[in-house]
Amino acid sequence: MRWRPGSLSLTISGLLLLFNSGCREELGPEQFETTQVSGIIRISGRSAQKDWKGWIEFIPIDGTVGKLRSAPIRPDGSFEADRVAVGWNQIGLVNVPVHPDQARKFHPFSSPIRRMIPHGRSEIEIDLYVEEIKDQKAALKRP
Repeated sequence: MRWRPGSLSLTISGLLLLFNSGCREELGPEQFETTQVSGIIRISGRSAQKDWKGWIEFIPIDGTVGKLRSAPIRPDGSFEADRVAVGWNQIGLVNVPVHPDQARKFHPFSSPIRRMIPHGRSEIEIDLYVEEIKDQKAALKRP
């Protein structure tokens, strides 16, 4: 049997088609379910003081698939974040004008604030005083 130059390229093309045919859904970026979240941050039921600033961060936890999302906090304590993962998120605050102990407690990677973010646009309210009390009660229950 005699070798022909065209048969090698035909064989390689056939093998590539065979190996790539089952991988179509594996290629390309993965799509996450996301939504828009808006809300306000309060302290003891009151709106934030004038000239509040900082960032709010949403970190997917407990099996929720998505990426960390950040949004600026407006001077009145309100925020609007887009592309937040649907499911459980840990919520943290960065560079907010609070006591240093609270700043450490509500840092994104140590924050006790958790919220279930549903499908569709949602609004949440976060009261730092209430969240601190919840965390203290939870600490008393830990062994």
